[in-house]
This record gives sequence, C-alpha cells and structure tokens, in this order.
Amino acid sequence: MTLEIRDVQHAFGDRVALDGVSLDVVPGVLTGLLGPNGAGKTTLLRILLGVLSPDHGQVRYDGRPVVEEDRRRWGYMPQERGLYPGMPAGDQVVHFGRLHGLSKRDATTRAHALLAELDLDDRWADRTDKLSGGMQQRLQLATALVHEPEVIVLDEPFAGLDPVAVASLSETLRQRADAGCTMLFSSHQLDLVQDLCEDIAMIDRGRAVLQGNVATLRASSGRRQLRLHVDAPNRSWLDAWPGVTVISAEADDLRLEVPHDVEPLDLLDAARAGGRVVDFGLELPTLSQLFLAAADRTVDWDGAS
Repeated sequence: MTLEIRDVQHAFGDRVALDGVSLDVVPGVLTGLLGPNGAGKTTLLRILLGVLSPDHGQVRYDGRPVVEEDRRRWGYMPQERGLYPGMPAGDQVVHFGRLHGLSKRDATTRAHALLAELDLDDRWADRTDKLSGGMQQRLQLATALVHEPEVIVLDEPFAGLDPVAVASLSETLRQRADAGCTMLFSSHQLDLVQDLCEDIAMIDRGRAVLQGNVATLRASSGRRQLRLHVDAPNRSWLDAWPGVTVISAEADDLRLEVPHDVEPLDLLDAARAGGRVVDFGLELPTLSQLFLAAADRTVDWDGAS
C-alpha cells in the first residue's frame, strides 16, 4: 500500500522546515529521502509518524488519511539511540515486540530469528551498552522489525557505520522491500546509498529539488564522463568533437565529459583509431553531483545546512 505525502509544510516559528514537499513511497521499492543535514528530512519523518503535525498538507496511506492505528503497525528506527543501555540485547528485542502486542512466545521467536539474521545471535545476553556502535545500530533495527511491520521508516540508519555494517543493514532492508514492505529511509550520505535506493526524493532547505527513479535520473542527466586509458595516444581525433570537454589528460589517461547527444561508443571508436585503448569506462553522475546541480549550490554534507 502506497504512502502518499502531499504538499506538506511545517515551520518552527519563522524558520520554514518544509515548504510543500510531496512524495510517493511505493511498496516493494527502497525509497531514499536524501539531502544535507538540516534540509528537513527528520521533520518530515516526524510528521509521518505523528510526532509533529503539518501546518499544511496531508499524509495518506492506502488512499486515505493516516490514523494512529496505522502508525502502530509501522516500524521506526530513529537516528538517536532508543535502546535501554543496561538491558541484554535479546531481552531488548522481546520487550519491543511485547510493546507492539506480540505474545512473549512470539516476540522471543522473532527476536531469535532477527538477531541471527543481523549476526547478533551470539550477543543475546550481552548488555546493550557493551555492544559496539554498529552492533547497537543493528540491534535497534531489530527492535523496529520485530513485529513484522508493513511500513518501515528509518532516520539516518547508516550514520557512523563501517562498510561491513552498511552492507549487512542494506541487505536486510533490501530483503524487506523485496517482500513487499513500504520502506522510506533518510540519509545525508548520498553516494553511500546510491546503489541501495531505487527511488529518491532529494530535499534542500525544505523543498524537493529532485525526485524519481535513481537509474533514470542518472542516465538522463546529460552529464556523463568517458574514461580512457590509451597506449601512446594520438589525441588529434578530439578535434572532430567540439562538444566534448576534456576534464583531465594525464599521461595515457583521458577523462572526457560527453554531452547527451553524443554516443560514447562513437567516441571510443575514434579513440581506438588514434591508439590502442587499454581500458575504458562510462561514468554516470553521482547522487551528490545530481543534487548540487539541482540545488545550484555547494553543501557541507556533514554540517548543518
């Protein structure tokens, strides 16, 4: 069932946090709410969850306004730790399952399955505050999933994680999406999650500046770079391509920006006529590059915006 966000606006006094954001989160599709810190992502998630009320606009689920009964069935993972430090890891997941209405038996069964899935099965009896940051993040995800929610909302789930933990969490989220869950997660680490997201909404200063399917957005951006490694190159062939921009030319390595109306394979054939091509690759713009182009500004990704 689709989660619909329609023209949501919210302000804290004179500061506008959200200025007319609209977004559809479709079941079975990993949707990323992306943008720098301070863009309004957490405010939007809090409105989805009923912590805040929008000044204008509406959140709909299954074609009707969201009610509290809907939200009780959802799973939420906050950016801040929401765990009890002195409680053993397994008991923690069971406790959250009971809060969602599960019997102790069902909550315990699901807790064991989730901790095994998240490589925490040998940590059942360990105090939460004795776990590493990455383990605590995975444990917090388990508490959000224990009741098998139909909608999953995660605020910066990858913040502070090492590559192994990122891969583990990504696989868990992808499995839930493949099973048909409606899933939305926020992140300011655009290039970290660009291979995970299928649909995105990029927001900046409270407004959506770019949204759609990731593969389509990257392919249709009109910004592509062709990387060539040519043995003993003769670059005179470039004179026939006035629309192609040389980004860098060091030794035998050549990087070209290719306009959308130029076929990269034609450029490759021209390069092969000028010398032996040892290696080549076509690179599409990253999500960070797409954001900067759409927002027309430079952003400090790790600072407030």
